[in-house]
Amino acid sequence: MTGEPRPAVFRMPERLFAELAAGGGAVEAVSFLARAERARRLLLLRTLLDRLAGVPTPLAAPAEAWSVLKEAAERVPEAVEGLLAAPATGGWIAHMLRRLHGTATGPPLWAEAGHLNLLALTATLHAGLETTLEVPLTDGTVYLPALGQARLPQAEPGLTVALAATTSRGELTLSAQRRDGSPTTMTCRPATTPATTPATTPATAPATTRPVPPTGPPTPSASASVGPCAPSASGSPGSSAPPESGSLDPPAPSASGCLRSSVSPASGSVGPPSVPSASGSPAPSASGSPGPSVPPGPGSLAPSDAPSDAAGPVTTTDASLRPAPAAASPPARPAPPERAPTDARRVSSATAATPSAVRPVTPARGATSPTPGPPSPGPGRVPEPHTPGPAAPAGDADGPSWLPLRTLTHTTPAGPVAIPLDDLGPYRDLDDPVPPARLHAGEAAEWQRVFDGAVAILAGAGGGQGPGRLDPALIRAVVPYGRTAPTPPAPPSVAVSASSGDSFGAMLISRPASALALAETLVHEFQHSKLAALLHLFPLLDDDREERYYAPWRADPRHLTGLLHGAYAFTGVAGFWRDRLEEPEHAEAAAYHFALRRLQSRLVVRTLLTSARLTPPGRRLVEGLARTLDGWLRVPVDPAALTRARTAAALHRTQWRLRNVAVPPGPDGTLRFRPDRGFWPDPRTHAFATRPVAPRTPDEHLAAGDPATALAGYAGELARDPADPHALSGWIVARAALDPGHLTRRPLARPELLQPQPSG
Repeated sequence: MTGEPRPAVFRMPERLFAELAAGGGAVEAVSFLARAERARRLLLLRTLLDRLAGVPTPLAAPAEAWSVLKEAAERVPEAVEGLLAAPATGGWIAHMLRRLHGTATGPPLWAEAGHLNLLALTATLHAGLETTLEVPLTDGTVYLPALGQARLPQAEPGLTVALAATTSRGELTLSAQRRDGSPTTMTCRPATTPATTPATTPATAPATTRPVPPTGPPTPSASASVGPCAPSASGSPGSSAPPESGSLDPPAPSASGCLRSSVSPASGSVGPPSVPSASGSPAPSASGSPGPSVPPGPGSLAPSDAPSDAAGPVTTTDASLRPAPAAASPPARPAPPERAPTDARRVSSATAATPSAVRPVTPARGATSPTPGPPSPGPGRVPEPHTPGPAAPAGDADGPSWLPLRTLTHTTPAGPVAIPLDDLGPYRDLDDPVPPARLHAGEAAEWQRVFDGAVAILAGAGGGQGPGRLDPALIRAVVPYGRTAPTPPAPPSVAVSASSGDSFGAMLISRPASALALAETLVHEFQHSKLAALLHLFPLLDDDREERYYAPWRADPRHLTGLLHGAYAFTGVAGFWRDRLEEPEHAEAAAYHFALRRLQSRLVVRTLLTSARLTPPGRRLVEGLARTLDGWLRVPVDPAALTRARTAAALHRTQWRLRNVAVPPGPDGTLRFRPDRGFWPDPRTHAFATRPVAPRTPDEHLAAGDPATALAGYAGELARDPADPHALSGWIVARAALDPGHLTRRPLARPELLQPQPSG
C-alpha cells in the first residue's frame, strides 16, 4: 500500500446526458454541469495561485489573501462558494492565465492579481470578520466583487494602493495617502440594491441588502454521494465512487470524458484549492441536488461558471484549502484557457481599462508599468460609446462613496431570487478588463420591467426539461451592453448578445424594449453556457478551426465548434418558439420563428453529421439534436408563416454565398472565399416574421406572397447595380418561387455563379 491518493471516478448519469443532448436539460442536469464547472474553476485557480506566487507586488502576497479567504470560508462556506463560482471570477482567472501565458494584456500584473485581495475582502464582509489588506485602486475606486464600487474621496488619479479594513459589523474602511502626504479615508457598509428605484420596487423586495455576519459556524451534515452512473463506451455501467465525507476534491475530465476526482487523505499535500460547503461535502455551484435551484438573494454572491480552455485529462491530488508553498523551481507555464467560441450575435463592448501612468505608490521591482494614453480595442473588438450615468450629487466632486451593484429580482415558489445586473465589475465582459458603465436609474428600472415580462413568458411554458425551457433562477448574471440611459427608446429586438465559457450562466445583452425578445435571448445564451460546460467535460469533435462552413445565422463562414454552438443554441430558440405557438398574442411570430429555426438548425446538424469528426459523445449529442429537430419538423404550423420562413432561409443562404464564395472552387472541390468578403446586415430574418399589410419594397412583396411583383422590383434594383448581393439574392429566390423547376434550382444552389467576382 502506498500513501498516494487514488482517483475516485464518477460519471454523468446517462439520463442527464440524454436530456442535454436533446437540447434541453432540467435543473438536475444543469446542476451537474455547475458542479463540474466548479471543479474546473478550482483546478484553474490552483494553477493561477502557483504562478502568482513569484509575481512582485506592493500588495499582500496571494498566499496571505488566500489565507483570509479560507478563514471566511470556515464561517460562511456558501457565500464563499458563490464568490469563487461567480461568472466574473471565472473571467478573471481565465484572463490572468492568458496574461501569464503572454496572450492577453492589461494593467500591471500585480494590480490584476490584486483582485484576489478584493475577493478575500468581500468574503470577510460576508463572514463578519475583521481583517486588513492592501488593495489596488484605479482613480480612487475599488470594486468589491458582487457588491459594488467604493470610492475614496480626493484620491490620487491613476493606479494606487489603499489599505482596506473590515469590521465584524460589516463595515469597510479605505485609507490612503495622497502625494502631499495628507491622508484620505472613507467608511461604508457595502450593500447591493434592486434595479428598480424605491418608488417602483415591489413591496416584497428589500431596498438594499448587505452581508449579515453569521451568529455561529454552520453545522456540518452528512455528505451526499454521486448518483447513478452512465453506461461506459462498451455499454456496461461504470463505477461511481463519491469523494470522502468532508473533502472537496474537484473532479477533472478524464481521457474518456468522465469526471475524475482524486481523494487525498494527506492533509499537507499540494493540490487544487477547495472550499468547504455547509454540509462538508462537495458543494455545487448552482444546486447541489435535484430540485429547484435558487441563487442567493440580493446581496449574496450568485454562484457561477468556469473559464474556457480545451477539455482534457487532468488528475488532482489534494483537497486542502490553502495556497501552495512557493515551489523550489518555477512551475511550468500553463496553457491559457481558450475562449470558447460561441455563435453569439455580438459586437464587442467597451475597451479595456488602462490605468493612468500617475502612481504615487511604487510597486515592487519587476512589476509592469501601465501604458499611457487611451486604450485601444483588442482584435475584433469595436468600442461602444456609453451614455454617461447620473451626475454625482452636488458638493461631491468625486461622486458617491458607495455605488451598489444592482440586481434583477423576481419571486419563485422557493423564495426571492436576485440576479446581478453587472454594470461595474471589470471582468464582466468577454475579453479584457473594462471600465464601469453605470446605468442611469431609469435605465436600470427599464431592465427590471423588461426582465419581469421575460420571466412571466418563461414561466408560461411550465416546468420540464425540453429545449427552450429555462428557469430564470439558473441565470448567474446579466451584463447590460452599450446603452446606459433610457433614451432614446430601446429597439424591440436584441441587437447584441453574447456569452463566454469562462463565465457559466452569465450573458451580455443589449436591452430590448420587448420582453419577448429578452426571454428568447436568455434562452439562447444559456444554451451556449450549457454547451460550453459540456465541452469542458467531453471532447465532442476534432476541429481544425478552419472557418469554411455555412451558418444560417451568421454573415461569415464558421469553424465546426462555432457551428455546434450555433446548432445547440438555436435548437433551444426553436423550442422557445414552439412553446409560444398556443399563445394568442405570440402565435403568428412564433409560427414563423419556430419554422425558421428548426429548418436552419437541422441544416447545420446535417453538416455536423456529414462533415465533422465527432467523438462518440459528440455524435450522441448531435444525433440527439437531430432527433429533436426531426420530431419538430413534423409539427404543423401556419402555411403562410411556413412559406415566409422557407423564403427567409433561402434568402440568407443565397446572399451568404454571393458575398462569401468565390468561383471556381478549389482543385479538390472545396469552397474558395472572396477576398473582399466582410460583415453584412441581415434585416430579412426579422422582417419576414409577419406578413406585410401594405407592401412597398421588393422584400415586402416577397414576404407578402407576391413573388412576381418582387421579381420586377429586384430587376429594377439590379439594373442600377448588377452586383448588389441583396437584390441579386432576392431576384434568384423570387424567380425560383415563380418557377420551381430545374432552371431555377441550380442558381439557387450555386448563386455565386451569377455574381460578378472581384479581380484577383
